[in-house]
Amino acid sequence: MDRPHRRRGIAAALLRSAERRFTALGARRADAMVLDANPEAHLTWQASGYEREEQWRRWVKPLTAPQEPSGR
Repeated sequence: MDRPHRRRGIAAALLRSAERRFTALGARRADAMVLDANPEAHLTWQASGYEREEQWRRWVKPLTAPQEPSGR
C-alpha cells in the first residue's frame, strides 16, 4: 500500500472482507506470501491474527515462451 494510505485500517478491512468471502466459499484457512524484507507488512499480518510458518518456503520456476521449431 502506498505510504500516504498506510495506518488507516485499509489493509485490515480488506483482509476481513477477503476472509469473509473465503469462509463463504468453504475455505478453512487463509495463506499469504509476505516478503521477509517487509517488516511493516509482518506487523499488519500479525495484527490480523496470522502466524508465520517457518517450515514453508516458496518454490518458483521462471517460464519462457515456447521456441519456434527449427526449419528442418
